Amino acid sequence: MEIGKEGHGEARVAEVAVPRDVDRTFDYLIPEELRGRVEPGMRAEVPFRGETLTGFVVALKGQSDYRGRLLPLGKLLDPEPVLDEVGLALARRIAAYYVAPLGRVLAAMVPSGVARPRSRARPRTGGRTRAHAALAVPLNAALRALEELRASAPQQAALLQELLASGETPPASELLARVGCSEAPLQALVRKGLVRVVKKPAPRPLPPEFREPREEIALTDEQHRALQAVREGLRRGRGQFLLHGVNAGGKTEVYLQGVQDALERGKGAIVLVPEISLTPQLVARFRARFGDLVALYHSGLTEAQRAREWERITRGEARAVVGVRSAVFVPLPDLGLIVVDEEHEPTYKQDDPAPRYDARWVARRRAELEGAVLLLGSATPSIESYHRARRGGLQLLEITERAVGGPPPRVEILDLKGEDRLLTPALAQRIARRLKAGEQTLLLLNLRGFSRAVFCRRCRETQKCPHCRVALVYHYHGQRLRCHLCGRDFPVGRCRRCKSRDLAFLGAGTQQAERALREAFPGARVVRMDSDAVRRGQHGPLLEAFRKGEIDILLGTQMIGLGLDFPNVTLVGVLSADTLLDLPDFRAGERTFQLVSQAVGRAGRGPKGGEVVIQTNHPEHYAISLAAAQDYRTFYEEEIVFRRALGYPPFSHLVKITVEDVNEERAERGALRLHEALRSAPLKGLEVLGPYRALPYRVRGLYRHQLVLKTRDAEATAEALRALLREEPLPASAGVKIDVDPQSLVL
Repeated sequence: MEIGKEGHGEARVAEVAVPRDVDRTFDYLIPEELRGRVEPGMRAEVPFRGETLTGFVVALKGQSDYRGRLLPLGKLLDPEPVLDEVGLALARRIAAYYVAPLGRVLAAMVPSGVARPRSRARPRTGGRTRAHAALAVPLNAALRALEELRASAPQQAALLQELLASGETPPASELLARVGCSEAPLQALVRKGLVRVVKKPAPRPLPPEFREPREEIALTDEQHRALQAVREGLRRGRGQFLLHGVNAGGKTEVYLQGVQDALERGKGAIVLVPEISLTPQLVARFRARFGDLVALYHSGLTEAQRAREWERITRGEARAVVGVRSAVFVPLPDLGLIVVDEEHEPTYKQDDPAPRYDARWVARRRAELEGAVLLLGSATPSIESYHRARRGGLQLLEITERAVGGPPPRVEILDLKGEDRLLTPALAQRIARRLKAGEQTLLLLNLRGFSRAVFCRRCRETQKCPHCRVALVYHYHGQRLRCHLCGRDFPVGRCRRCKSRDLAFLGAGTQQAERALREAFPGARVVRMDSDAVRRGQHGPLLEAFRKGEIDILLGTQMIGLGLDFPNVTLVGVLSADTLLDLPDFRAGERTFQLVSQAVGRAGRGPKGGEVVIQTNHPEHYAISLAAAQDYRTFYEEEIVFRRALGYPPFSHLVKITVEDVNEERAERGALRLHEALRSAPLKGLEVLGPYRALPYRVRGLYRHQLVLKTRDAEATAEALRALLREEPLPASAGVKIDVDPQSLVL
């Protein structure tokens, strides 16, 4: 379909966003030789404050409002835009909400190695493109035009109204089909400048071998109802769902068949996972079902590999993308479905560097912009997501019955009061029985290292990192004290303060647990899986060895609790359920419930059944007792009372502001200045907490003071913060980190 073509006229100026901490864009003069070639969404080299940067062209202008001499735009780095208008619109939303420079956001969205001229290859579409309709005027202007057209041109009005209602850039053919009219009214809207038509690569047809599942899988009634809701959303081009399914309830099969339905409709699908290396079974199922139509996109790829996957996606060769949070940005043509698996996981939130975005928030906004369906899934949803579902912001889909394995596992809570051993006799007896029966055991301890702290009995000083002022962790292998914040390590054996050898080693980590297991079960095949023992890329082979029965006992941190399905695991032990519960953070109860509940869900997935043992110093705490019972609803009702009473999310948005400086007094003064300015900000319902010393107070040599804002209007607060930092800049030596909707108030 050929319906008009949008041109940029005699654009002489390019508006460019640069990847620096500046809250504005800059105008550059387009040289004669580049006029007509520059488009929004391209990258170009630009001179900026004495250096050459890679900037993103975000708009074209006939002239600039800047009264000085414009510097010329440098070399174009892309033969065509690497981001379309939806991508640019999404970047602007992220920058506004998370108080991040637009250039930083754009740089995070696009791999640096994509579409460089050195390849001399334009992204190929096989000659097949598809016309999409989009608004060409601001919303207010479109609404005024709609009223005028109702009487004079009803078909044009109907098209415009459908386009406004869709909140997307639908294929022109689909828009015409929805309204039931010919091309003429759309062409008229284009001539009037109300609508423009843009070309996007058309998705390649789904090969016949992928149009049906490889094997017939009988869905439960609850799975079928959930899938039907997703399919109806795909048909309508909108819908946001929370799939709350019990462990072993079969959520992955709903994802697979939902993706298949999207592909059969000529749409693309993105599936986000918390950590690609820890979800090998899910990735394997997608690849087995869809073969080379699946692209993997994650931080473990090299720059060149990420660029190749990006280009495969833009060419339409890959129609489904499985990846970590950054995969939410991939330019998949005709996006139809975004799945966020294990949506409760905090790894979906970017901490450092900026932009500190949440992939779940981005997925929601992208689905709105592109007319796609959003499906969040978890056995233990975040409190915010479940609250939204209860209030109607998400459609709640529930799976309450297990689809695999036998009956739910038996769960026992062991009180550690008076017990100084990490491996209690009761748990050791159960492990011995599994070893004798040829069955496997999974053990969880969310603390790395051998001992969590080293204490000097002479001077009563805890050994601390001199750069971060946090307790050093004793690592048995290598005999070092290590800081888990900055990574520095120090010799062990003498007190760093008084040089005494009279040291006490406090708290147990996974290394100590591993030694205890090897001593208790000398013939067992014990493997420790944490970030100290397993390098990137080794998780998959290790889990495959466990699946094959080559490992008897797998011990690890929270990474082993994510969606693993091993039928021969008949015992799961949580060595200490208190590691997160004791943190001074408002999400401590929620994180503990999720950690324990996910661990419980790893047991009893085969015909042999299973058993779970939870060791804790707080057996009466509702987060632990309800996780043992797999009772999410009651936990939610308990937790929401606490959140409502203190005004924590979901009853407010939090904004954590951290002022850092090598000078302690400057850091404190900067935080106090921000506090005074925020107290006088014209925002209703804004509560300012602090400033106070952050936990930890010193990290990598920087002193840290924090403010926490509670607000009901995150967008207005973000706008006020942006204006405040422009008007009240802090000293150049001070750094300000703004974290909207933080996952934790610690660190």
